[in-house]
Parts: sequence; structure tokens; C-alpha cells
Amino acid sequence: MKIYNLWQQLKVMHKDAVKAVLLVFLVYLMALEINLAETLAEKLEEYESFQLDEVPYLLLFTAIALVWFAWRRVVEQKKEIEQRFMAEEKNAQLLIENKLLTQHILKVQEFERLELARDLHDDIGQYLLAIRLDASSLTVKEDSDSHPARRILSNAGHIQNMAKSLMRRLRPAPTNSKSCVDGIHLMVQEWRERQPNVNVELHIDECAQFFSEQTAERDLAASEQVSITLYRFMQEALTNIAKHAQAKKVTISLNLVNGTSDSDLQYLCLEVEDDGIGMTAPEVSSGMGIVGMRERINAVNGEFLVHSNSPQGVVVCAKIPIHITCASCLLAHSSVD
Repeated sequence: MKIYNLWQQLKVMHKDAVKAVLLVFLVYLMALEINLAETLAEKLEEYESFQLDEVPYLLLFTAIALVWFAWRRVVEQKKEIEQRFMAEEKNAQLLIENKLLTQHILKVQEFERLELARDLHDDIGQYLLAIRLDASSLTVKEDSDSHPARRILSNAGHIQNMAKSLMRRLRPAPTNSKSCVDGIHLMVQEWRERQPNVNVELHIDECAQFFSEQTAERDLAASEQVSITLYRFMQEALTNIAKHAQAKKVTISLNLVNGTSDSDLQYLCLEVEDDGIGMTAPEVSSGMGIVGMRERINAVNGEFLVHSNSPQGVVVCAKIPIHITCASCLLAHSSVD
């Protein structure tokens, strides 16, 4: 029993070595039993002209050569495995550096957008307001709608509205709100105004809204990062729908879903679905809008999913991992489930 247990503990390589030694020993015992060398010498004596008695030595040296050849291949394979392992480690390190660089680029991009929005508000906004005030003072005594002052007032108002819309796009609502839910509601409201012919349905899980508000109170930086990521993701998704989908209905869902392995790991899942014309395989894999959304989600260790069922529309989904450490969050999540 002890021998059997010891045998089961051996590695496959050690088992094969033991088997080979036992086989050689058995062959040696058999050769001793039948006097193999003398028997071969007697049998091959009549064929001395063919030098058949030298064949065993030839086979011996052939076996030695094969062993040397196999050893050389094993050494080369070991080196290749080491090189491949080093290459995989280097690739993993490059992926980490690339993700950090992407995060830095996105932060710089958001900072530049914020600065540009401030400049638009502080400079262009002030001058447009001054132009409207001056034009208003010129139209006090004029009742004609075709008066140049009234046209200036109308054009300045139009430019001011465009500047406000541009500032909202550059500086998203989540940067000034408690949670990403506020930004999503505001974006959907504005998109409905710009696309009145498209039916937009918004479904937000109560647990997701609760978690978003609690996270904003406990960790403002993390909440803002997640909020901006989801906001930009949905902004790009809705822009693609407006440009290419020709959709009549758009469904937006925000849910908090369980992870697969870690009980403390949850996913904040934002899904945008339309009933448009769909996308082809090259567009799904290499479209610039899709690539931008994928890079933005990957930068926060999230998972990006896209599915096209042409001509039945497209579904894009962003799953961002979050950790629930608050007891009230866990209680709310369990009660919703």
C-alpha cells in the first residue's frame, strides 16, 4: 500500500523513467536466460560475408544518436518556452502600461474639454450676451422684424444656444451632479428633444441608482470616473444611432448585476439597444466609434460587448466592475434580487 501511494505521488516524468529502467532490466534478464549474444553469433555465422554480427553495435550507436538528438530538441524547446514566457510577461506589462496611458489620455481629454467649456462660457458667452443686449437696445424704437438689429439679436441668440449645447457636450452633467444617473436622465431628455421621431425608453434599476448615490457620497473621485465613462459611452452610442441606425426605438438600461466568482464584485451594466439597420462584421470590429467605446471601457477595467442582428438593430453593453463594501448597499442589493 505504501509503495502504491508513493507511486501515485510521482510525477509523470519520474514514472516514465522508472518504467524505462524496469524494461531495460527485464530485457537484460531475458538476454541472460537465452544467451542472446551466443545465439546470435551462431545464427549469423553462415552470413559472415554480410557482416550481420555488427548490426547490434550499429543499433546501439543509432540509439545513442537518437538520444542525443532528442536531448538537443528538449533543450531547444525549453529555451523556446522560456522565451515565450518572457514575451508573455512583456506583453502583459505592455498591456498594463497601455491601460495606464489610456486612462491618462482620457483624463487629459476630459480636462481639456472642461477648460474649453469654461473658455466658451467665460469669453464667447459674455460677448454673445453683450451683443444681444446691444441689439435689444437698438430694436426698442423699431417694430419691423426685418430690421438689422432684430436679425443680429436672432442670430446671436441662435449662436448662444449652440454654444450652450456645445458646453454641455464638452462638460457632461456627471461632473457637477451626485451620480451618473442624473447625467443619463439629462442626456436622454436632450436627445429626445433633438430626435422627436425616435421612441426612447429608459430603465434604471433601483439598486444601481442607490449604489450610484452611495458611491458618490463615499468616493467622489471614483464616482466621477465611472459617471464620465458611462456618460461618454452612452453619448457615443446615441450619436452612432442618430447617424447610422435609422432606428425608431431605443432602449437604455442601467442595472447592477452579480459577478461570477467573487461575491463582493458587482458590475454596473449600461446597455443601449436599437431597432435600426444593424452593422456588418467589419463595422462591429473596427468602427472608430466602437473602438473608442471599447478603449474607454477597458481603461476602467470594464467589459465591452456589442451584438448586431442586421436588420434587427444593435446592442452595445458596458460592464464596469465595482466593489460593494457598504452594508446598506448589500442589503439593498439582496432586497432587489
